[in-house]
Amino acid sequence: MNMVRPLADRRIASLWSAQLLAATGAEFYMVAVIWTASSLIGRDAGFVSAMQAGALLAGSIFGGIVTDRWPHRSTMIGVNIARALLLLVLSGADLVGPIGLPMLIVTAVLVALATAVYDPALQATLPVLVADGERRHGVNGLFDATRRIARILGPGLVALVGSFVPTGQFFTITAVAFLLSAWAVHRGLSRVAMPDTTSVRGLEAVRDAVVGGARAMRGHLVLYYGLAADIVGNVTWSAGLLLGMALHLQDTSPTPLTDYGLMMAAYGVGNLASNVYLSGRRPQRPMLWLIGAKLTFGLGVFLLPFAPDRAWLMASAALAAVNGPLENLALLHIIQHDFPPHRIAQVYRLQMCAVFGGHLIGYLAASSLFALLGLGATTAVLGALTFATGIVGLGLARRLAGRRVQGPPPGSSP
Repeated sequence: MNMVRPLADRRIASLWSAQLLAATGAEFYMVAVIWTASSLIGRDAGFVSAMQAGALLAGSIFGGIVTDRWPHRSTMIGVNIARALLLLVLSGADLVGPIGLPMLIVTAVLVALATAVYDPALQATLPVLVADGERRHGVNGLFDATRRIARILGPGLVALVGSFVPTGQFFTITAVAFLLSAWAVHRGLSRVAMPDTTSVRGLEAVRDAVVGGARAMRGHLVLYYGLAADIVGNVTWSAGLLLGMALHLQDTSPTPLTDYGLMMAAYGVGNLASNVYLSGRRPQRPMLWLIGAKLTFGLGVFLLPFAPDRAWLMASAALAAVNGPLENLALLHIIQHDFPPHRIAQVYRLQMCAVFGGHLIGYLAASSLFALLGLGATTAVLGALTFATGIVGLGLARRLAGRRVQGPPPGSSP
């Protein structure tokens, strides 16, 4: 189906606008945090990113203790308002004087904790708005495209306003985007009946919020593989592509910032093009999509440090970018199709744990890997490891295909 067709539904259009505003604002936030941290602690600024990843991981694990009892609409509106208020505090501090490192870290951690409960609420809302599985895949593609579009819009807008807006006031721009996002969520969902929240109370509610998703996915071998591969891919993303290539290009390129920017722009374009193509094709065998994601991302990242010129660098990045929509749309299809509505947010939080856990491992291990292997070699080794994860997936798919002939358990089919 045409991925823009769902925008004819006012509820979906408002919710998609909210997501695009939040994602684009987050690009400003990311630049502001990294720039501010690097001005304070130099090359150790990566540890601020590691702390954010740790907070996102903690929020993904424990956030449901509170938010599983709230309507998803209230969660999304409240998170956007809370993030906006936190960032307005930072922008106000920047007007008074330089932002201190403790204040930056505390705010970044609180924003990350709030962010960790937003996406599960969004993903649990989409099946309510779109019950039909075929239409929902197109909607998944539409919402997955927001982060791809933001990766193109965000850097362009940063370049546009960066010459006359102080970096500290990027927090204000992000806060405004979050407030507009909260209004768009309210407008889109004000008359939508949200599904009942968990009826479990007391200590059992705490246990259910933390381990309910893991219990629900018990025996689902495809999802086990998808989450494990997600961890490996995000270690490669953070330590190999983001940090490794930035430092590698600084050592090897006469124009490192330009080359890095073009590489990431090519990645963003590849992401969006892949999303547009795949949004019209429902994953009949999501396992194969997950395998394809690891093969393309692993090969693309492996080739990056060996690129002989800018064109090859951008082509390798575009190849690696096919991974994102392949993996995300397959996992969303599995989560929304194979689990009951009251478990969707919980299982989706497990995917977030895989993403942010991979980021945390990558950021913390990066400096040791660089010292042991070197910059370009680290990126290549991590790319090869990701590619090998895809090869493992092929073996698992063959095993599951054999089981299917004999009658596999529900959820284990590729």
